[in-house]
Amino acid sequence: MVSTLPSGPVDPLFGANHFTPIRWVLAGLVALGHFWLTTTGYEPFRIHQWTGGYMAVNGFFVLSGLLIMKSLATRNDLKSYAVSRLLRIYPALIAIMIAFVFIFSTVFSKPGGLTNFTSLDTWSYALRVLFMGDPQWAPGGIFAGNLEEDFNGPLWTIRYEMAAYFLAAFAFFIGLAKRLWTTVLMFLVVQITYICAPLVVDVSVLPASIWPLFRLSSCFLLGMVLWHWPAGRRPPWWGIAIIAVLFAIFGAGFSGELLATLLLTGLMLRLGLSRRQFKPLHKLPDYSYGIYIWHYPIIQAILFLIPGLGPFEIMALSTPLFILFAGISWHMIEKPALKLKSRVS
Repeated sequence: MVSTLPSGPVDPLFGANHFTPIRWVLAGLVALGHFWLTTTGYEPFRIHQWTGGYMAVNGFFVLSGLLIMKSLATRNDLKSYAVSRLLRIYPALIAIMIAFVFIFSTVFSKPGGLTNFTSLDTWSYALRVLFMGDPQWAPGGIFAGNLEEDFNGPLWTIRYEMAAYFLAAFAFFIGLAKRLWTTVLMFLVVQITYICAPLVVDVSVLPASIWPLFRLSSCFLLGMVLWHWPAGRRPPWWGIAIIAVLFAIFGAGFSGELLATLLLTGLMLRLGLSRRQFKPLHKLPDYSYGIYIWHYPIIQAILFLIPGLGPFEIMALSTPLFILFAGISWHMIEKPALKLKSRVS
């Protein structure tokens, strides 16, 4: 079975939809968890062991798989696709690494100062992140004294996003991602491995990057499956209710994450691709990426300057700032970069 493009405007995926506000909500859930993690060390927003921030990342990858598959199928041009992906990720990422080198490493570190700016370790870290290396363990005493002495923990997902872009393009190029049944097969292989492997092997001996790759790839492949299965993008409310009940009962078991992801996906599809359109939401700028990459260092910087704040205090102080920086990132960096796609292609 080969998927085909819809012949009319009946599919909201090809018209106005509510995915932008949903991405805002997902980014907000990640930030909400970090208000507590950076001040108390524990994220309380969870059902069973699945936290809001954890599931929000899964949601991002499901949406990404759906939209990336749409991009591959409608463009059918790998050069244009590659340019679009690089322009979506790198301009804002470069901006935040410039901020790390010139501002965060000098002002929000101990001892800080120009010594960090001229340090080879500082520049090596920035290049490591830009070349999709591990963003943990920033040098120079960044945010020293904070509960979490980490520059920008959420950046760990960016390299998996880029890997998913590459693997999706490769699968599309060789034909595996052009059909529903082969895409479903890839999803099942990755998902079954992710669920069942811990039951038979000690995954702690595997490289640290392997297990997140399986987790996020399964979410991304779920989105790719939904591209080929338009009917699946309109799950019935009774089906979502059944998954909710199953998750409530079995969510703490080995299949709990899959149930949670399916439940979240169903809600995102029903709300994001609703046939009832709320027009003001269509004009909402896409600050989600900016919120995702800016909220954590801003939270950390405030805690560095004002130690001992609680989660509600850091929420009140940091939220206007990181939304402001996300807005600057979107209007001055991300949106202008996206306009270059057609010229570069």
